[in-house]
Amino acid sequence: MVGDLGAGAARQAAHLAVHHEPARIVAVDASPAQYGLATGLFSRLAPRLRIVRSDAVRHLEAARNTYDALYSVFGAVDFTGPRTLLPAAAAALRPGGRLAFATLAHYLNSVPAQPEVVAADIPAKTPEGEETTMRRWVLQEQVWVKVLDAAGFTGITVDTFPATSDGPGSAATLLVTAERAG
Repeated sequence: MVGDLGAGAARQAAHLAVHHEPARIVAVDASPAQYGLATGLFSRLAPRLRIVRSDAVRHLEAARNTYDALYSVFGAVDFTGPRTLLPAAAAALRPGGRLAFATLAHYLNSVPAQPEVVAADIPAKTPEGEETTMRRWVLQEQVWVKVLDAAGFTGITVDTFPATSDGPGSAATLLVTAERAG
C-alpha cells in the first residue's frame, strides 16, 4: 500500500492509481476544501484510490506497519513538524518501507533554509480568500538527514534539483528518500 501525505486534490495519487497500478493508494489531506476537491475529481477511482480527510500524523499513528511506501510532494512534510510526522511515518511503514518527499531547498523569497528544525510563518489564503499564515518547514539538507535518522530511517539520500526559472517564487527542490530501519 502507498500513501500520499498532504495529497491536496490527490492528482499525484490518482496518477499512480491509473498509470502505475499499486494495489492500493491512500491520499491523505487535512483540508476540508482539498478533500472536497479530491473526492469530486477522483472518487470514481475507488477502491484502488482511497481519499482520506485527516491530519497526517493522526492517520499514520492509526496505521502502524501498514504502508510499503509513503510520499509527499510539497505536502504534509512541508507543513507538519518533522519531529512528530517522521516518527509516525516510520511507524506506519513496514520494515524496509520507503519514504520519499519533495520539499523546498530554500524559501520562495530566496531566504536560505533553516539550519535547525524550526518553522517559518508564510503568507497564505483561506479557501474563502482571507489572508492568513501557515507554518512551513524549509530545512537544510543535513538537518533533514539528522531528523530522519532520529526518527528511525536509514539509507537516507538527498538530491537537489535547481529551480526551473530565476523568477520570484522559484526555488530549488530537495528530493529526499529514506528507508524504515528494521
